[in-house]
Amino acid sequence: MFRNLQLKSTPDRIEPVTDQLTSSWLEQYSEAPILLSQINLLPENIKKRVYRILIPPELLARFQIDPVSWKGAGGGLHVRLDARAGSNSVRLMAFSDDDRMDEFFHLEISDNAEGSLEIKMLQLNDPQSPRFGTVINREVDQDVTGKAGRNLEEEQRAMEAGLAPGQIRDGLGALKITLNQFETFLAATGHRAYFLEPQFYSAAWLFEKRGFAYVRGHKLMDNIHAEFQHGGRLHQALDSSTSFRKPDAWRFVRGRAWAIHDGILEAISEKWEDLRMVKQVGRKAGVETFPGAEY
Repeated sequence: MFRNLQLKSTPDRIEPVTDQLTSSWLEQYSEAPILLSQINLLPENIKKRVYRILIPPELLARFQIDPVSWKGAGGGLHVRLDARAGSNSVRLMAFSDDDRMDEFFHLEISDNAEGSLEIKMLQLNDPQSPRFGTVINREVDQDVTGKAGRNLEEEQRAMEAGLAPGQIRDGLGALKITLNQFETFLAATGHRAYFLEPQFYSAAWLFEKRGFAYVRGHKLMDNIHAEFQHGGRLHQALDSSTSFRKPDAWRFVRGRAWAIHDGILEAISEKWEDLRMVKQVGRKAGVETFPGAEY
């Protein structure tokens, strides 16, 4: 139904009457979106009550964490909330161990200029799976090949283990329940849509499957699919010149994602950048830029 979703260039915005949330404001403006910056001005325990909605209870229960107290079986706190007063963003992390060294849930969201919410980061990692050092400091670290921001040896190990670019561990298979939970939070706070910018081709495909449409980047995704077909420039560039450009990579989401991460879009004079996606709460856009794809 929403395959050809059209978006306003400047979405309607309901300005909050005041930064401070009050019972009278909530009563008067029952449909106005509540901003994170407003919630962050509330006392800590109230913020915790509000932001508890963001983590699926069944995900916490999987790691024996109480969804109300955020404490594990040993009594230690396993969830960390960063929602400082004066900030327009929120960060939530959940850990499987008492030392808070192994997070399985990481969510960062923020207000945006249109008065909507933006997912800045979402990671769902299986802490019991092998860890790969694929994410390094792009400003400081440099691998022996001279390519800043990449650890090629670890990336190859991760690819061979079935991971996609950007993953450091296997996923939890919990994206659907996490986004459903997030939309519950959005509806409760008066938001009808939310946005994100996919950092990798595989992420864009996964969010398509969860009902997102493109604000920017749909044409690029269609072009990528066309050029990966037999005779296309991307298909021809799968020449085994690196481990990430195997001839059959075009057949799979992860194969395409690794080739794109490796810079193969240079073959069509494009870069993976500036993509932006939107999801309407409770609705799916029906976008499919890689029909019949195998992950």
